[in-house]
Amino acid sequence: MERLAMPAAQNGQQPTKPATGPLDGATPADLLPASGDHPVEIVRYQSVVLTDIPGAKPARKLTGAIDLGEENLPFYDRPAEGMIVTTEQSWAVKGVTLGRLLHSLALAPGESTRVAVVDWERRTRGTGTEATSEKDQLTSRTDQDRSISEVANTIAQEQQHGTSSMQQASTSSSKGGGGGVALFGLNLGGTWSNSSNSGFATNVVRSTGIRSVASDAAQQISARTQQVATAARSRHMTVVRETSQSEKEQVTTRVVTNYNHMHALSVQYYEVVQVYEVTTKPVTAERCLFIPLQELSFTHNNLQRYKEVLASVAPKDWATRIRDANPLESTVRKLEGCAAAEAPGNQLFEGIDLHDLAASAMGVYGVRKLDGAPVRFDPAARQWNPLPTTGLPASGLKRIAPGKDTVWGIRPDNVILMFDGATWRTAPQGASGLGIASGSDGTTFLWGAAEIYQLVGSVWQRSDIAVDDLAVVNSERVWYCKGGKTFERTGSTWTERPAPAPGIVSLTAAPDGVIWGVTGDKKIMMVEPGSSTWTPGKIGTAPMSAAIPAKIVSAGGGEFWLMNDKGVLYRLLTAPREALTAFDDPPPPESGWPTKIDVWWDNAGIRSVRLVIPGHTYRCGDTGGSGVLQHGSYDFKAGEKLLSVDYWTGTAARGSLAGLRLTLQTGMVSFGPAAGPTTPDLTEDAGGAAICGLLGSTVRTGSRTYIAALGFHLRGGKVPQAVLDHLNDNRRYYSQAVWANADELTLSRILANYSYLPPGGKGDAVPLGMLLDPKPVAATGNYLGFRWNFSSEQDRQDWLKARSADSTTLGKSVTAKVGIATNGVFAEAVLGRANAAEKIDLTRFWNWKDSPIPILPTDIAAVSTGSRKQEVDVRVAQLGASEAKFQTIAALPDPAATQAAMQVLSTANLFKDIAGAAEMSQMLSKGIEAAANNDKDAGARANEAMKTAAAHQQKMATIAVEAASKLVPAGKAASSLSALGGMMNQASNGNGSNTSDDSEEE
Repeated sequence: MERLAMPAAQNGQQPTKPATGPLDGATPADLLPASGDHPVEIVRYQSVVLTDIPGAKPARKLTGAIDLGEENLPFYDRPAEGMIVTTEQSWAVKGVTLGRLLHSLALAPGESTRVAVVDWERRTRGTGTEATSEKDQLTSRTDQDRSISEVANTIAQEQQHGTSSMQQASTSSSKGGGGGVALFGLNLGGTWSNSSNSGFATNVVRSTGIRSVASDAAQQISARTQQVATAARSRHMTVVRETSQSEKEQVTTRVVTNYNHMHALSVQYYEVVQVYEVTTKPVTAERCLFIPLQELSFTHNNLQRYKEVLASVAPKDWATRIRDANPLESTVRKLEGCAAAEAPGNQLFEGIDLHDLAASAMGVYGVRKLDGAPVRFDPAARQWNPLPTTGLPASGLKRIAPGKDTVWGIRPDNVILMFDGATWRTAPQGASGLGIASGSDGTTFLWGAAEIYQLVGSVWQRSDIAVDDLAVVNSERVWYCKGGKTFERTGSTWTERPAPAPGIVSLTAAPDGVIWGVTGDKKIMMVEPGSSTWTPGKIGTAPMSAAIPAKIVSAGGGEFWLMNDKGVLYRLLTAPREALTAFDDPPPPESGWPTKIDVWWDNAGIRSVRLVIPGHTYRCGDTGGSGVLQHGSYDFKAGEKLLSVDYWTGTAARGSLAGLRLTLQTGMVSFGPAAGPTTPDLTEDAGGAAICGLLGSTVRTGSRTYIAALGFHLRGGKVPQAVLDHLNDNRRYYSQAVWANADELTLSRILANYSYLPPGGKGDAVPLGMLLDPKPVAATGNYLGFRWNFSSEQDRQDWLKARSADSTTLGKSVTAKVGIATNGVFAEAVLGRANAAEKIDLTRFWNWKDSPIPILPTDIAAVSTGSRKQEVDVRVAQLGASEAKFQTIAALPDPAATQAAMQVLSTANLFKDIAGAAEMSQMLSKGIEAAANNDKDAGARANEAMKTAAAHQQKMATIAVEAASKLVPAGKAASSLSALGGMMNQASNGNGSNTSDDSEEE
């Protein structure tokens, strides 16, 4: 097999130019394939970089590990410049080359084989995301309630009075007669019989009985049955399955034969590698400006505005709670943040190790030994917090002195610095000294080796006095010590106080006017206000670790700090705080908008607060006792809402409210002596709500009452406080999300209110709204970057010239070659180390047809292809069976007593027949039956008598007829009516008769 030759251009050679001439000349150059002339792919990407941060200097040298958990790091507080660098990366094909050896096929001389090449490729890409949250909550409660009270009262009363009389009378009379008359002679005869039987029986029974039956059945069943079954099930399942499968299968079969008799043949398969030349270079640069932004304090108002942005970046559970919050629904809540922290008991701080300690009405400050960093004590958290270090050298400070509104410091090189709350800067006239002290009214002194200076305006006035230490209460009370002696300034002269010297080596002044000192033998001395004599200090018993103090300071209010030579601190509190009196005045159900607030205070704190709402007035504290009171008030606008509350703690009663600032929709209003430029200690968010009530506590000290804690009832949006706490606890994270998603209209309106002139810039500052593209391009820290246009074309050219593409500002072009393996395979036949084919030598056997190779390779089974795809199951699991079921309620017992009483009442023959009514009835029945039988018998006997009489009469008539027939001649009887009548009469008047008379029987 021969290897194909590559074009010259692919070997790095330029193609030959075609010769000019007829059409059948050389191939034109534009028809020849070439590589590397043009890039086949160009990629561009942008990088945003900060190039300058004005005023930001490293405060500490990096000499060890950095603590990422350090808090209270300063924010960016000045605009910074940067640029957007567009980098281009081009890929140009330079040719192909052989890569890895994939396979080698070796054949012996005369060997033949079959090769099946199966090129199978399957790519499966699956992305599965499944989030399942299932919650099953069951609450079951069974409570039965049944109360039955039964009273069955049955009284049966019977009075029986009965007379039973039975009389029976029977009379029987029987008479009979017989007579006969003979026609032919007189023959008279008769017989008579009479029988009478009479009987009378009387039975009288009298029965009188009374029976009373009373049955009381009382059954009380008290059972309470109430069954509540609550099944709360919540399941949230999100299943996303994205599966992409692609298959490619190619089967190639071939027969490879080595026709050489003398040489072995090997075929080598290489992968083909494509070579690219990659060039990376910066092509363009755009100017951008980074604007520092303050972190947001999330309130009920701005939560509604940024709800969707906040929910989109919040964790799943918090996102649901944020979306469910409804700031438009009104509710009343408590704002309890305005609580003055009570000073704790004595504290020992062994791990602080300060180099210097000072105090004033601004608080207690110190300088750490470790790095010279300034720190301030937080009485609420009871811990030392570092101050911002912007403008400080890496070595920090060696001394610190708080005054009225400014904190002074001394660098290790003795340069005086002043701190305005955010940045340290050099003092007026670049002053320097060994020490500095400042009073409560701003009076400031510094001293060197043999002189002192007082700051008057912005000028330091010198006095040639050598001091060891100096204390300033105010402009009227200044002391210094030198060589153990102490001096007090009276007017413009200094007078030693007292003589002999007490040996004071360290001085400090307290806000209450007391001068404190420490002697050379570590004793504490004091000079009370109005006095010029040193007396032993009365601050209680100090612990052993601070029994030999090197310095003592006081922040007022009975609070003292002692520091020994090792920098160990001890906080000592001597003024006890009295018990607080809580008050809570919630609003009525239908409270209106506030109309006015009044506040009274003196130089120690706030004494009283009054809030007026139509129909109701709230009042806390009082205005009695001594002290000069000041009064401030504010009239609320219609519907005005409170946005935030700031407050300061004072010295009265070991911490009470000294200043109060309300931030309203129309502005701010301040009350109290501490209100003003002093930075508040704490801030509580009101969230855009209307004040509708007061709550808090008061504390009484002597004859005066102060507000120790103050809160408000607010009517505002219905948002859970836990949601606002979560947002404010993570305000930096959520603030960055809001900044990055702020709409361009809002940003444009804000930027239009500011202007910026870069350092060294010429001309007037132009509003940023005219130069900045309001769409942010980057966010880092509290910086938000915007594209910054130029005010003129000349500015653009100057800026681009200073940052040309070939300078090191943007970076230089970098070229590299990259090889990428392709799917191609190149086969190379190698015959030993010579050509792949032998020369034909007629002296050798070369015609294979004359003698074919008898050994042939075996056949290869047919190659089959089939899909190898796999099914992905995306079915969602079913919810489990619910556990919420009602419990079977046990049946209550039946009222047995009532049932028994009802059975008694419904029983037949309830009363006993004590009168013998049943027997009497039976006897009467028998008597009636007997009487009926007598009547029946009497009737029967009468019928028998009547039958006997009739028979007798008939017999007598027959006899009479027979006799008449004998007397009357035959044939003549019928003709003689008179004779017939006579015979009938004679028959009717016969000689015999028979009667029966039965008496009636009752």
